[in-house]
Amino acid sequence: MKSGSVSLLGRPNVGKSTLFNDLVGAKLASVSPKPQTTRNRITGIVTRPQGQIVFWDLPGIHKSFGVMNKRMVSIALSGLDSVDLGLWVIDAARDSQVDQFMLGHIKSRKPSLILVINKIDLIRHDDLFPMVDLYQKAYDFKEIVPVSALKKKNVEELEQSIFKHLPDGEPLFPEDSLTDVPERALVEEMIREKLFLYMKQEIPYSTAVHVDFWEEKKNLISIQAEIWVEKDSQKGIVIGKGGEMIKKIGSQARLDIEKLLGCKIFLELSVKVKEGWREKPALLDELGIRP
Repeated sequence: MKSGSVSLLGRPNVGKSTLFNDLVGAKLASVSPKPQTTRNRITGIVTRPQGQIVFWDLPGIHKSFGVMNKRMVSIALSGLDSVDLGLWVIDAARDSQVDQFMLGHIKSRKPSLILVINKIDLIRHDDLFPMVDLYQKAYDFKEIVPVSALKKKNVEELEQSIFKHLPDGEPLFPEDSLTDVPERALVEEMIREKLFLYMKQEIPYSTAVHVDFWEEKKNLISIQAEIWVEKDSQKGIVIGKGGEMIKKIGSQARLDIEKLLGCKIFLELSVKVKEGWREKPALLDELGIRP
C-alpha cells in the first residue's frame, strides 16, 4: 500500500486550488480568478484501494512584501521541505519559459517533483512539446503531466502518477477522512472566496473572515462571521447599497457551506474595521496564518 503527503506549489493564479479540489473530489479550497486567493495550507485526503494521498494546497510563491505575504510564502515553501512529493503547477498559456524564481527555490531544496502543466485547454497541442522539452532540461522531474483542471482532463492520470512515486506505508488518516482542517476554517474559506469573486480592485486583499460564533442544533448550524477590512471606506463597499453586497456574499457562501457540511445553515455576516490587520502578527495568528 502507498501512503504519503503531496503539496501543490507554484506561482499565484496557475490553478492550484482548482486542481486540488478536482483531486480531492470536493470543494475545500477557495477559488477565484484573482491571484493570491489562497492564504493558508488546506489539507485534502484521498483514499483508494492502492493507498492514501494527503494533499496540501498552498499559497502561491511570489516576491513578498509585508508581514502577511511573507508568512504566506513561508507556508508555501514549507510544502517543499516536509512532504513526500511535490506537484509544481505551471500555466501552459503563460509559462512557456522556465520560471527562474521558482526554479531557484526548488533547486535549493531538491524535492521529489512532478511537473503539472495546467490549462492545456488554452494552447494548441503542438505548443506543448517544446514546453515539455524545456522543463525536462531544467530539473529532474519524476514525471511531466499535462492537465486541464478546469475541464477535469487527465486528473485521474495525474492521480495514478502520484501513487507511483509515493513510498510504501500505512494510511495516515482513517479511510473516510476528507480533511483535517477545522470546519470553522473551511467556512471562512467559503466566505472569503465570495469576497474575491464579487469585490473589485484592492478590496478583496484588504479583507479577512473570522468566525466568532458557532452553534449546532438539530439539522441546523448557526454561524456568525466577521468580515475584517482595513478602512472605514471599505466597510461601506463590502456592505453595499442597502446591504445588497453583503447579502449576496452571504447567500452564495451559505450554499457552498450547506453542501460542504450537509445540513441547513443560518449565516450572519458583519463587517468590522481592523486597521492594518495584515501587518499585525497577533491578528494573523488569530486567522491561522502562521509561518
